[in-house]
Amino acid sequence: MYKCDKNFHTGMLKEQLSDSSTFGFIIIDGSGVSFYTLKGSVRRLLMKWGVCLPNKQGRGGQSKNRFERIRMEKRGWYVSKVQENAVQLFIDPGTSRPNVEAIIIGGSADLKNELAKKLDPRLVRVVAAVVDIQYNGDIGLNEAIHQTSDILSDLKVVKEQAVLNKLFDRISQDGQYTIGIEDSIYALESGSLETLIVWDGIPYERHTCVSTQDGKKKVIFTNPNDKERTSLGDEWKVESTEPLLDWILDHYHEFGSVLEVVSSSCSVGNQFVKGFGGIGGILRYELDLPSNHDENPVDEEEEEYEW
Repeated sequence: MYKCDKNFHTGMLKEQLSDSSTFGFIIIDGSGVSFYTLKGSVRRLLMKWGVCLPNKQGRGGQSKNRFERIRMEKRGWYVSKVQENAVQLFIDPGTSRPNVEAIIIGGSADLKNELAKKLDPRLVRVVAAVVDIQYNGDIGLNEAIHQTSDILSDLKVVKEQAVLNKLFDRISQDGQYTIGIEDSIYALESGSLETLIVWDGIPYERHTCVSTQDGKKKVIFTNPNDKERTSLGDEWKVESTEPLLDWILDHYHEFGSVLEVVSSSCSVGNQFVKGFGGIGGILRYELDLPSNHDENPVDEEEEEYEW
């Protein structure tokens, strides 16, 4: 977007970053098929091609059965071809698993139902809905999104609940887990964290501080919303400051961890935020965490660790 004024217009970028889930759409009818992905508010056309299927024969005569057989053969070829394209577009060849969170099939008549039955079993497992729409192309995509808006939002909530329930199970079993900023970041940077779970509204900031005496560095996490801020005094100087979530998004992959960003819209997410501060993780193996050595634990916003 080009605009001559003194402001940076970042609304469109924020919309693109608001949701990391990707959904696949297959819009099919007798005139052709379109494949799309939807990520946040960003729609992407992957493939589109047309077809000319013969119509049903209304007249009688000896050729009626032959025309009907030809029509069904071409219809079967068409559905099979669409199924093959779906595998190419929605299956990751490296992992042999779907590369989308869910698939929505939209179309008219029975073609959409035939496709849903003939899809690869790996894709069948992620088909969230088969909906009736009147048009193909972009108009059909808009109609399919409108009809499945509740389903798409529910899928995200279900995934978040599954991730958080796994963490809560580890906690109840006194298993391999972390809770809180210090333990979770320590486990992340040590490479022992399998899954890092972070609330999308976590308010903490990450400060890299340098000693004015010997140049030694340490990292401190603070909550800007907390009225009581810890003073570093004259011995430490803040070298850099950035939102904790931004730092995690930039660096989590360097440590071989999976990142799950969750919301507080459901009861489980709300419990995670209020009870555990909105950050935790699932460990690959037992780890001696910093909190195990804290005789006098401090508040999370004053927690720190040294390099």
